[in-house]
Amino acid sequence: MPSPAERPLRIGLVVSYFHPFASGAERQALAQAAELVRRGHSVRVITRSVRGYPIDDEEYQGVQIHRWIKTWDRGPLFALSFVRGVIRALRRLRGELDVVHTHQALWEAVATGTASRAFGGFPTLVQPASSGYYGEAQELSRTRGAPLLRRLILRNTHFAAISDEIEREWRALGVPADRLTRTRSGVDTDVFHPGPSAVEDRLLSRPRAIFTGRLHPQKNLPLLLDAWVEVARRSAANLILVGPGSDRRALMDRAEALGIADRVQFVGAASNPADYLRAADLFVLPSVAEGMSNSLLEAMASALPCVVSGIGGNTDLITHGETGLLVPSPTPEAWSAALLALIQNSDEARRLGQAALARIESEYSLRAVVDRYVGLYRNLIARSERLG
Repeated sequence: MPSPAERPLRIGLVVSYFHPFASGAERQALAQAAELVRRGHSVRVITRSVRGYPIDDEEYQGVQIHRWIKTWDRGPLFALSFVRGVIRALRRLRGELDVVHTHQALWEAVATGTASRAFGGFPTLVQPASSGYYGEAQELSRTRGAPLLRRLILRNTHFAAISDEIEREWRALGVPADRLTRTRSGVDTDVFHPGPSAVEDRLLSRPRAIFTGRLHPQKNLPLLLDAWVEVARRSAANLILVGPGSDRRALMDRAEALGIADRVQFVGAASNPADYLRAADLFVLPSVAEGMSNSLLEAMASALPCVVSGIGGNTDLITHGETGLLVPSPTPEAWSAALLALIQNSDEARRLGQAALARIESEYSLRAVVDRYVGLYRNLIARSERLG
């Protein structure tokens, strides 16, 4: 019989959406869940119901998916229905979970904070997905009833911060130092790595700068297109945008108006961007807010030199001039200068890409990150058992 420190864990993940719906938090939740299952642990995901998908008895990569949260999508009714759905799901799974881990931290954390007091028995770990304007801490401050919601959130057992900025924001909200652990997001280096690409012939010619992710206001892509006017004038580089999103049509119209439509390629959604990253020469991320970007982790694991905004989790991953370039000024001039510095100096670009890969391999591989979470889960479970 395995010792308590070795026995398989029963882990519940709470996330608003889950596979195949995939923005940053959902992708990281799936990657970690699949790795936990591979190690012999049990993972059950509690998420929102979606028309056309099973409510129960769904499995993906060994992960059990429960789409039990039925919501109304209008105003405060959404929040009430979401929180009620999570609480009902946790009550249903009472006695079948050792620990509950939220991969987002507003309504998810309100629900788990309420449930843990009402019918606990399991510790709860809250992991905010982002910082800044689009992060949960600032979203909480803009939400009606914020003082009450904050108290409910602080009932959770423990918190995980995937960036320095997230840690600062949540400490300011009142999370004590001994209830917050600095963690990291991870990247599967078996999937994302340097090498040949199967999509080389589908893309505009090299050199290529690539963005992967949602075409969403948070990513600040209009700024990138404005900067690309000067890049296109002074180099032969092309810009590849990989991902779905609400801004696609507006971005295509902007590229047309700027006269660079023939130098920008919109690929659309890609279930696995690894081949596109391997077909690129540098990676760009002009976001106004990030927790710890999966896209940036994947680009670094692909040995791409990265040019990113100097915000949030980007500054945890990129040391300027060592593992990439940080652009602190949100102006087209600053961005075009940074991009051209690497497009026109392939040796420097290669050096930065190799340094980025080395950092991923030593600190941010999925295996290393999940090792840390398993240790944290076991500590929280042991502490909960000691307290009865």
